[in-house]
Amino acid sequence: MTEAIDTGLLKLVRDARRHLIPIGKDSDQWLDRFEERHDELQALMEILLVSDPPAASEAGATLWRFWWLRGHMAEGRAFLERAGTIQGTDRIEVLKGLGTISFRQGDLDAAERAFTERFNLLAGTDQQRDLADACADMARVALRRGDFARVRSYAEQGYVAARDVGPEAILMPLHMRAAAARMEGRYEEARALYLESRDLNERFGKGGNVAGEDHNLMYVALHSGDRAEAEKRFRSSSEWIFGHEDAYLRPYAFLDAGVLAIHDGDLERGARLVARAERIFQESGSIPDPDDRVELDDSIARLRKELGSRFESAWAEGREMSLGEAQALARS
Repeated sequence: MTEAIDTGLLKLVRDARRHLIPIGKDSDQWLDRFEERHDELQALMEILLVSDPPAASEAGATLWRFWWLRGHMAEGRAFLERAGTIQGTDRIEVLKGLGTISFRQGDLDAAERAFTERFNLLAGTDQQRDLADACADMARVALRRGDFARVRSYAEQGYVAARDVGPEAILMPLHMRAAAARMEGRYEEARALYLESRDLNERFGKGGNVAGEDHNLMYVALHSGDRAEAEKRFRSSSEWIFGHEDAYLRPYAFLDAGVLAIHDGDLERGARLVARAERIFQESGSIPDPDDRVELDDSIARLRKELGSRFESAWAEGREMSLGEAQALARS
């Protein structure tokens, strides 16, 4: 006998949709409400997948942002893989979620399959906003594969799709153009594009994206030799991340603080912070974006070389720090 659907909880998920698609100013409070009822939402999805597949697809289209942003990616991916087989209008958003979580877990082949299927479903339709976003996701895959020409191609296609929709629709294609420029070492171009993206995100109240672009601008500044600007961008980004207890961005704040410490020659402090960042990536089953992967790998290689016999002890100390201790160290 199939268990009864919790209609009140399903209504909560439906009510949350417009607050999470897209992420906006009040998204955090809805994610908090989901966190409080995490176990109940898990049970709801199991029941819906058996008794009401269209409602399961609808719920998955909303909940994937919760699973992603609050660190429940393995759970979310398992649900989305099942919901992704359900035909209907919500499938486009379910594939977006499946691709995003797979990408964050480092399963590039699975991410590409989901993103490509979504892109093909949208091609030739009048859903220009979604098509622009799908182009950005295809660019993201190309970036991780190191194919910068395809990154620019998909980003430009996204720009064309977003042209008649409005400035909010160009955010992701714009961000991908900036990321490609950063990876290719074209820092002046990257800085201009990241700043444009940051300003637009700030205008639309997307605080998490603003923090993300400040994080990116920190590295552009550091590689351009502007240590003061790098510090400014780090402080802006990390204070938002810590203030909002953002589980997805938190390891990047620790990594950024560690990279700055290493740059300044404070190697043991840098090792502890980078170690804590890597532990979060491992425990959450996620990997950094390609540009940040380079920073992580380069930092670890430098620390091993310059700390020598002291590396293992500093690294172990960092991995064992509590989140509160790591946050205090990053802010110091």
